Amino acid sequence: MSRWMAVTMLLGGGLFAGVAVSIAYERVPAWRSANLSEFRSTFAHTLRRVDRLQPALLTACLAATIGFATVEGGAARILALVAAAGFLAVLLGSVAWLVPLQRRLVAPGQPATAELERDRTRWLRGHAVRTIIGVAALTLAILAATA
Repeated sequence: MSRWMAVTMLLGGGLFAGVAVSIAYERVPAWRSANLSEFRSTFAHTLRRVDRLQPALLTACLAATIGFATVEGGAARILALVAAAGFLAVLLGSVAWLVPLQRRLVAPGQPATAELERDRTRWLRGHAVRTIIGVAALTLAILAATA
């Protein structure tokens, strides 16, 4: 059972972190330099592709990480619990902070305003935080699985 939890934890966490890093590396620089209307259309296109996948991967990873922590002991348990806390923070932060920003950024009929520009900056910053915490939590999960 522990082996399956570890595989699910690492697979889900790796895919989640990989997509987050990919967006941060490839899309964010383009979005940062685009005018607001161009940003909004390409941002909406990307969201349609990853908005369902990312939470599903993160939720599966979180559940497996907690499951792994319950069947393991010692350092592996502690590392997995800290990793789970990181994954949970990413999930809750995304739902509470980034999703409302996303909805405003892609809402149809909104003119380009200074407030929308601030929302773009906040979302880009939030995604950077999400990516850093996600990669850190994945690293802890890897250490837990190999402890």
